Amino acid sequence: MNAARYEDLLAMIEELSAADDATERDVRWATQAGVVGLARAHDGKIEIFMRGEPLIAVSATIREVLEHQVWFRRAGLPAVEASRLLLPAAGHYDQIAAFVCTELLRNGADADLATAFRRAEPIIELAIRRLRLSDQVLVGLAGELLLLDALCQRSDSSQVGTVVSGWDGWRESGRDFAVGTVGVEVKATTRATSAHQVQGVHQVELYDGEDGGDPEDMLYLVSIGLIWENREGSFSVPSLVDSIVRRLDDVGTRDAVETFLAHVREYGASSDVGYDHKTMSTDLRFTRAFVPRFVRAYDMTDTQIEVLRSRDIVPHQHVASDSVTFGIELPDRVSGDLNPIWGLHEVAVAILDRVPQGMDAVALPLGRTSGRLNGATVTRNWRSSGSPK
Repeated sequence: MNAARYEDLLAMIEELSAADDATERDVRWATQAGVVGLARAHDGKIEIFMRGEPLIAVSATIREVLEHQVWFRRAGLPAVEASRLLLPAAGHYDQIAAFVCTELLRNGADADLATAFRRAEPIIELAIRRLRLSDQVLVGLAGELLLLDALCQRSDSSQVGTVVSGWDGWRESGRDFAVGTVGVEVKATTRATSAHQVQGVHQVELYDGEDGGDPEDMLYLVSIGLIWENREGSFSVPSLVDSIVRRLDDVGTRDAVETFLAHVREYGASSDVGYDHKTMSTDLRFTRAFVPRFVRAYDMTDTQIEVLRSRDIVPHQHVASDSVTFGIELPDRVSGDLNPIWGLHEVAVAILDRVPQGMDAVALPLGRTSGRLNGATVTRNWRSSGSPK
């Protein structure tokens, strides 16, 4: 291929097969010059190889996903010195990879790779940031479905429908889940620790019921660590959706299936990660397998958990409370063996056990805009379209 046409590159990328294992790649070069190449890793991620001396990236975002190595080849062929750009396996990554390669070649990568890379770097940075947002959304969806499935499998038949209806996916809502008077916020990550972003203090404080609905008497922040890996006991977004749909069918709540699938489809749609189970269940972006590294439910009413609260913000009258986002790093242990609760099964059981006997799981009312938390009036920062969990 001598022309750097986007359509040709995209067609080539779509034909790439995933490597058999983590140590091998089948690199296809975009042109006869053999400077820009593409491969699909064993986990489905696209890698762009740029043959030559190390490239210097100005952007910190690109430096994190760019590495230079000497790559060895089979059959006695000489090794190749190249920089590798790894794209997250989420969103429209095939199209992004084709676009990045087109920009590199259009800027003359075959003749002068360093100059072409420098010229294309701002565009590449925008693409990487977009894909990272998509990846975060996919991780969030996987984590919420993992917990929802666990709750469904452990709920009484009479509660399954209301448990599922208590999850609104990407829609604006007060909680990720509400089971009786128990609020549940889910935070998923690919990190090895419970480090998360909090989108407003309402995510770490009890709701007092002032705007309607039952006040909460318990709030769990469920921290889920995921590893994208295919092994025994692994899950995928399609497999979890199938499991939840089967459970709804088994208990005779088929009418709830379409609503549930609609909520799944809406999750992250504005970030190019909308998953339509009816048409995308075999899509490589979503069939990536993962296993939970850890599942921990933190009792956020525990005074030993020291995070920002509304009382910390209210005295600052010139600060819009709904604009406050912050990072948290929760320890493995807060209060001995009591907080957090460890394990997917144990977390689901603990949440359901908090529901008084005979009470159905209920969703909190949608659209609340303000309320009183710990005696202070604050504006709620609900999840909005385009914001990753």
